Amino acid sequence: MRRLIRQFVRIETVAVLVTAWLGGALGLGLATGAGAVATVTLMALGPLLGGLLLLIRHSLELASRIGNLAGESVRTLGTVRRVGADTEKQIKQTFRQLEALQNLSAMLPASGVLPATRGWAASPDLLVALVDLVDTERPSLVVECGSGASTLWLALAMRRFETGGRVIALEHDPFFGGKTRDFLARHDVRDLAEVRDAPLESFSLGGGTYSWYARRAWEDLTGIDLLFVDGPPTTTGDQARYPAMPLLSGSLSPVATVVLDDLVVPDMQKVLRLWLDAYPDFGAEMLPLEKQAAVLRRSWPAG
Repeated sequence: MRRLIRQFVRIETVAVLVTAWLGGALGLGLATGAGAVATVTLMALGPLLGGLLLLIRHSLELASRIGNLAGESVRTLGTVRRVGADTEKQIKQTFRQLEALQNLSAMLPASGVLPATRGWAASPDLLVALVDLVDTERPSLVVECGSGASTLWLALAMRRFETGGRVIALEHDPFFGGKTRDFLARHDVRDLAEVRDAPLESFSLGGGTYSWYARRAWEDLTGIDLLFVDGPPTTTGDQARYPAMPLLSGSLSPVATVVLDDLVVPDMQKVLRLWLDAYPDFGAEMLPLEKQAAVLRRSWPAG
């Protein structure tokens, strides 16, 4: 019924019907000699019925608009709640990162300008985890896939805890590599950390082709105690960080620790699953960090 009223009850239609009614009523009154009062009364019914039809249509349209407004209000309220929850989550996360950065500064006081964290760079909570690994495991050789803030903080940890070790970062982007070298120079840790230019080249692994750091940049590395995989960027290809284990597993020390960052990205989650399937002697511990990370260690000593 509502659809019929909306379809047929229009001002133009009602006007035509009222006009026809008036003409018909007048003609009927004259033809029957009903008299002026009866004729006028009959004629008045036309505009009255037309107005009633228009009122009904208007009421239906108003009810429909009210219903739409209610629906929009519900959706808007839902959006506000989601935004509020996300904002609260972001505030809590930012506070945690500030706490982590404060802990870093307390553990490793630095007098120079420090590189930015979060975003593309490592988050402070991950940097705290890496520094703690340097302190507790005393790695002789740390190899980092990618360079940046983490390279500097790892070198500062090496100096602070006097591990006697060194950090080697593989970097495919000369611009970022240069920025990292500048920070290492500012903090006088170039003797502890090195950034190697490693343009991406093609590797065939497990039936797939991947772009990864040039072989010449890492083929001399042996006895890696800590491997931090934070590159190449996912924009360079699917499972861009997968080659790290197939290509460097033979260079890991028997007690090596491997850290994979950015597990909030589904692509990185797949890389982790591929590694665990291919290297069953490694187990993974998940770290509930801002971008999530996994720490891989051998479940038993390597043979």
